[in-house]
Amino acid sequence: MVPPVSAADPIQPATSWVNPIPALMHKPVFGLFLLVVSAEIVRVWLRLEWPEAWAWLSPGVWGFAAATLAVGLSRRLPVQNVVSIGCIGGGIAVAIELLNGTTQIPFGQRTLGERHGPVACGLGWYQPLLWLAMAISCRGVARLAVRPWRKLQYYGIWVMAVATLLALALAMSHEAAGGGAGWWRRENRPGTWTWYECPWASMLGWVLTTLVVYAFTTPWFLNKQGIKQPTDWHPLAVWTGLMLWLLALNAVQRHWTAVGVGVVALVVGVGSAVRGGRW
Repeated sequence: MVPPVSAADPIQPATSWVNPIPALMHKPVFGLFLLVVSAEIVRVWLRLEWPEAWAWLSPGVWGFAAATLAVGLSRRLPVQNVVSIGCIGGGIAVAIELLNGTTQIPFGQRTLGERHGPVACGLGWYQPLLWLAMAISCRGVARLAVRPWRKLQYYGIWVMAVATLLALALAMSHEAAGGGAGWWRRENRPGTWTWYECPWASMLGWVLTTLVVYAFTTPWFLNKQGIKQPTDWHPLAVWTGLMLWLLALNAVQRHWTAVGVGVVALVVGVGSAVRGGRW
């Protein structure tokens, strides 16, 4: 007969999430994200258009992704931590996007199209949500990928580095898809080195912005309760859904180089996360 595990025993099995209410909300919100992103992929593949009243669903994919990731994160973190991540990360994203709208730094010249919906000072309504979805999902996938080395001294730095690379892969797919989909227009100087009309120098802007977001939000991602919890596959599922959506957009536009980069990123990212998550 196996003796019961003491409450003081530090080695306890992961049986449930810390916060039960977000755990109950998680499946319906995640199901809504899957429904929207699947409908958007089918729409793109069949070359259909949303009715005018539903056109917001295309950029709204980022909003649904941010919502399900926030709820998923609330299962293992205090609500005030998740709110802080949203306010700090979203605030940094808004500030940098507004800076870009005024100075064209760090993402280069970019005029948002009508498909973005409401725009103020060069900032689309969904862009803060894009950054939150990218930051939370990429960090979640990175935690899975680096899990076998979680006892190393510089584990946190490795998580941030891998998450930034995953965010860069997402950004490259997003930049390639956006221009052809009518999300924005770019006007570059002759001779500028570009990635599907996005200046290569702007990719540095994506990397630096991601690092700034992580620098200020990472303390709020940490669970100080020290309770062992189930392996969280949810960020991987959301990140995969977003990558498949952007892959469909690039494939329809025949952006084959972007498709190739996206497929490699998807295979490496999912493979590393599954291997690490099962460690």
